[in-house]
Amino acid sequence: MAIDPADGRPWVLVPGTLCTGAVFGPFLDALGVPPGARHTVDLRHPEIGDYLGPLTALGDPRAIICGFSLGAIVAAHLADRIEAAECLFFGLTPRADDPAKRDGRLALAADVARLGGAAALGPRLGALAGPDPEAARARILAMADETAGCIEAQTRLALERPGALPALARAAIPVTILTGTDDVQAPLALAREAAEAAARGRVVPLTGLGHYALVEDPASCARAVAEAWRPE
Repeated sequence: MAIDPADGRPWVLVPGTLCTGAVFGPFLDALGVPPGARHTVDLRHPEIGDYLGPLTALGDPRAIICGFSLGAIVAAHLADRIEAAECLFFGLTPRADDPAKRDGRLALAADVARLGGAAALGPRLGALAGPDPEAARARILAMADETAGCIEAQTRLALERPGALPALARAAIPVTILTGTDDVQAPLALAREAAEAAARGRVVPLTGLGHYALVEDPASCARAVAEAWRPE
């Protein structure tokens, strides 16, 4: 599908855990998406169903639904009930949460409540890729501080999701899943599983990038999307 990102169509943005809409900013800047076309749906509610209204409020079939990590998971669960031109999912995990992650998620939530977002996330963040890892790290931690008050709802979302594969299988709209080849939180194999489940799914690997590919190298992410949308 040939899509011009700069044509003014609405972009519905769903950021991930401890992230704001700023996670998409440089990526959208690189694509030329006008600021007025960007509509962020923050993860402030604990149930998947709480997001159907916000995701469909614009009622515009030209819209792009763009989700990152937990935001991608939420949107993928609702993909069969959304009318849009395409879903773009970065770092999507389409299965129900791994029970082995439960203690770690609860520990992060407790530390965020006690210490703040940046102090809790910083030691857990790990190495970042891209041209300026330190700037990427600073951006991620700033978002974590800003969204610390949402961690309880986000933790419930992560722990209680049923898995998005059935919804993806019923979805009529195109689904493009972009995943860093070094993403250990949402490995490329899971992106392929999700794309295979979707009737109109495809995977775009982001070479050398990790889970925060959007922040690590937004220009590369923008080039990957532009290439995927180039007319054949």
